[in-house]
Amino acid sequence: MTPDTTDSGVAGSGPAGGAAASDGAAVTGSAAVTGSAVAGGGAVAGGSNPASGGVPGGGAATGGVAAAGQGAAARPGGGGTMGLARRRATSILQRYSLVALLGISIGVYGVWGKTSSVFLSAPDFRNIASSQAVLVVLTLGLIIPMISGSLDLSIGNAAGLSSVATAAFYAHGHVPLLVGALLGVLVGAIVGIVNGLLVVLLKVDSFIITLGTASAIFGIVIWYTGGQSIVLGIPQSLLSFGGGNVIGIPDSVYVVIVVALLVWYLLEQTPFGRSLHAVGSNKAAARLVGIRVERVTFAAFVLSGAFAGLAGVLLLASSGAGNPQIGQNFTLTAVAAAFLGAASFKVGRLNVLGSIVAILFLAVNITGLTFAGVADWINQLFTGVALVVAIAFATALHRERRPRARSTAQDSP
Repeated sequence: MTPDTTDSGVAGSGPAGGAAASDGAAVTGSAAVTGSAVAGGGAVAGGSNPASGGVPGGGAATGGVAAAGQGAAARPGGGGTMGLARRRATSILQRYSLVALLGISIGVYGVWGKTSSVFLSAPDFRNIASSQAVLVVLTLGLIIPMISGSLDLSIGNAAGLSSVATAAFYAHGHVPLLVGALLGVLVGAIVGIVNGLLVVLLKVDSFIITLGTASAIFGIVIWYTGGQSIVLGIPQSLLSFGGGNVIGIPDSVYVVIVVALLVWYLLEQTPFGRSLHAVGSNKAAARLVGIRVERVTFAAFVLSGAFAGLAGVLLLASSGAGNPQIGQNFTLTAVAAAFLGAASFKVGRLNVLGSIVAILFLAVNITGLTFAGVADWINQLFTGVALVVAIAFATALHRERRPRARSTAQDSP
């Protein structure tokens, strides 16, 4: 059975399948968390068409949904209209809290005496946008395997390898500009292929596998370069792209926009994206409905590696050198941004827009504190604290949803 058929089966396969795979809760009885508890009620009281989730002989599916909703409001402790209003207000606060914090941060540094003279200037915003392009591409590539339940800790080193390899292709191979960039992306994809094969074939946790490959990649880069950066032979047109802008927007930002749209479409609008969510929710259940879990996992690592390769090319364009030391510094920040992004927009789910807002939040605060005269250690401190807070929030949200899901399942007729 293909993933396409599987996804549609997950979305409408009886009372337990009330949530589509794109909600990240496919084929599990706890799909009520995503708002499908009402739909589940409709399945029991639903219409005469079995394909719509109803039981033959019952009323209309929409009627079943309305009845379930009214029953929830009428039950003691349901809170009625006030309870619903509170839940909606809480939901809005959760979804946009990170955006609000970003706005507050910009306002604080804009009026703070130590930073106000430089922070709100157009050059500063352009610098923040261009300097975060590499991190955004890395993070958007990282969330692909994360959604499937895996973690790629080699992305930073893969980007560093791609940067050094691309510089070597230009300096020693004298390849054309476009060919060198494509080869850099290919180098990252090869790293993803190796990671995917090791995870799928050895059936070892991806955390361990990618931690090992990250160390191996770093060793290979140091061996090849002798610890020295490659600075000669890089095309001037690539360097101009790294520092140029069009209508005041850095060139690299346009690459970020394209990558963000591609990843969003892949995760939200394709059968592959729905399969990723299904695998991440429950691998065993995903296998039962025909999803090829190993193939999805492998493809997720390949895509993550390819985006790391693209980030390496952007890194070379912005830095002007193939630096063997710089790539590994991105991994922790990318992981922190991915987890922090799950606290925004689609709360509890890794998502593209939330990840971008999280990166901007980190960048604005680190830049503002640096302008205020705080030492360089603030980068690592702020990123580490953000990662701990994001994981703590995700854990608390998961614990909050589990009893809610059980309660909803018990209340269902």
